[in-house]
Amino acid sequence: MMKLILSLTLIWTLSSTAEALQCWEGSVDETQELLPCDSSQLCVTVATQGNESGNLIQSISRRCFPSSLFSEGEHIFSFNVGFETMTASVHVCNTDGCNREDIPYPGVQEKNNLQCFTCEDLYSAECKKKTVQCVGDEDRCINGTDYEDGEDYSHTLLGCASSNLCEDSSYLENIFGFESVGRPKCCEGSFCNSAWSVKLNVITLLFGLTTLIIY
Repeated sequence: MMKLILSLTLIWTLSSTAEALQCWEGSVDETQELLPCDSSQLCVTVATQGNESGNLIQSISRRCFPSSLFSEGEHIFSFNVGFETMTASVHVCNTDGCNREDIPYPGVQEKNNLQCFTCEDLYSAECKKKTVQCVGDEDRCINGTDYEDGEDYSHTLLGCASSNLCEDSSYLENIFGFESVGRPKCCEGSFCNSAWSVKLNVITLLFGLTTLIIY
């Protein structure tokens, strides 16, 4: 009898955890619907605040996010590429419809002691470097590539980032809407994300391969 009870309890537990959540989806400017997520997803509200070329941008959206990337609770993500700064407050919850309420925007981020390189023109084929001052939770310099239209067009992402953005490129895609980002390289310390140092590493690698082929 005890084995039967334990077996039934296990089956009920597994069936309960496998059941998909229903979460609100959409932004404040769209019709929002209560829709089922995948069984591996959680409910999320994202309040994004940015500054693009001096223009304040704010938005709130609700959606399902993979539980493999996001744990329940409150999170702050931030990045800064010079002319554009974006910070997001992320609320993650695990009950039906729990992402219905608005959450506060991150607010103004104070300057910190970190400085990084960025590109003077993000969309130029050549990255002419300049200095960007990091703010708030941005404790890493970042060096990545943003791909658009597959591999047909890309540009370099240099700037500041919070360390949690460095864990997986999916964060940049899910939270800030980058179409496809190559795994970003993050480092500690001012100006550690020099584009030249990355090129130098590639040159060194090619030289090593050439030496192996010759010998």
